[in-house]
Amino acid sequence: MKKTLILLGLLLSLIIPTNIFAEKAMPNNSSKMDIIAENGDVSNYTFSTYIIKDYNYFKLRDFASYMNGTIKNFDVGYNRDKDAIEITTKTSYGDFTGLPSDNVVGAKEAVTTKQKIFIDGKEVQISGYNVDGNNYFKLRELASALDIKIYYDSLRKSVILNPNLPSDEKLVEDLNKEIDKLIGMEEEASRPKASTGTSELIGAEENLIYLPPKNIDRKINLKTGYAAEIRNSKIQNLKKISSQVNIPNGTGLLYFDLDNLKTMTIYIDGNDTNISQAYLNKWMKKNILVPLIRGEKISGQEDAYKVAYVTFVDTAPKVNGVSELVSVKASEVRNYLYGPSSNLKDFTADRGQIYSLAKKGENIGWSWWYFTGPNSYNEKIDHMINYALSVQGFSYEQFDCSGLVGTAAEFAGFPLAPAYSWLIEGSPMVEEIPMNQLRRGDLLNKAGEHIMIYIGDGKVVESVPRTGVRVAPVRKAGYKVLRIKNV
Repeated sequence: MKKTLILLGLLLSLIIPTNIFAEKAMPNNSSKMDIIAENGDVSNYTFSTYIIKDYNYFKLRDFASYMNGTIKNFDVGYNRDKDAIEITTKTSYGDFTGLPSDNVVGAKEAVTTKQKIFIDGKEVQISGYNVDGNNYFKLRELASALDIKIYYDSLRKSVILNPNLPSDEKLVEDLNKEIDKLIGMEEEASRPKASTGTSELIGAEENLIYLPPKNIDRKINLKTGYAAEIRNSKIQNLKKISSQVNIPNGTGLLYFDLDNLKTMTIYIDGNDTNISQAYLNKWMKKNILVPLIRGEKISGQEDAYKVAYVTFVDTAPKVNGVSELVSVKASEVRNYLYGPSSNLKDFTADRGQIYSLAKKGENIGWSWWYFTGPNSYNEKIDHMINYALSVQGFSYEQFDCSGLVGTAAEFAGFPLAPAYSWLIEGSPMVEEIPMNQLRRGDLLNKAGEHIMIYIGDGKVVESVPRTGVRVAPVRKAGYKVLRIKNV
């Protein structure tokens, strides 16, 4: 009798379906996506995905529809003999009937798919789940496998796809070579040299130039215009120049050909406009902070850069203004700034200098935080906390509680976004810790209600209705401690 029951139990286990390994798939019909065309135009879409374990999972054929007509278009087929999906690149999507318009509805069970995928005859591994009989794949891995550059804009909560650029994985080898080259250049530049001068006109065709600090006194020839001296990432003065300019040891120079810039349309603080004398007078004052300059090396010059992007911050009491300038029109910004990283070099303010301002609640904009992501786990925790502190006073509409945590974590290099309080406890990036082990950098979460960052000394940084982002005493009742994993 016992053997019969065991046999019956085994038989039932084979014929009755079980989803003990299923994950929860939550509908997300408000995802935003920007696709950059070959000519630099940007198309904006709102699309539907399922969020599974904090990541967007996309139906493959929907992705093919969005990529149709781009330089990375592809077709999708099914090979019954192989029981596999076959993707053929560099060809139109054969079943294209228009962009997807249906929303996904209701929470579903998601079971890991065993579906094989081949791209141009080569098998690839892409994380995927079966939801309601359809296969959904992780968006970032899809883009990587199809050699499409993908970014996530934390502030706009938008995915940015640039089919015209290779994926990050394809760039790693070239990037490592570039880093080695830059290290060699910086070591050479760090050797003390005698004062030097040049009769050559620097950047004769350029209107906005950055000359980074060097450990020598320099004499440089520039066109008539304005020059702002920068020392320790702060503007020291602004002066009008007519030809040769002296640059002291340890000082950088930001040059403006104002006559030409007045006639050019560029992107300043969210608008297509031009640089005026009033703009220079406002933002080139003594002690204006310059946390980030991104520049493109001027051909034939040893150390002169065409300015692509620059941030100015007025940290004067009760001001805390930020201005962001990009030297192209709005329609060209994304393609310009998100282009191959080897084209642009970043000059950034000292980390300690920025963190000191952050602790006072000084907002310096987003760019320094984005482009200076740290490496070690403890450094990432510091980066996350200090970014959150830097936006104290921001309203709840600007950052709700999960938006604050998700953005701060994203800038630090922790892929938590979206950090919804009702979803994050299932994230593979966090683990629950006993309350008596709470430490700096841990998240305190009350599922479906609130999430905040513990900053030590019995305090949290959080965003709450009416008050917005603030530092407050820690609250523990009803909260779980979630520690971000060191992966």
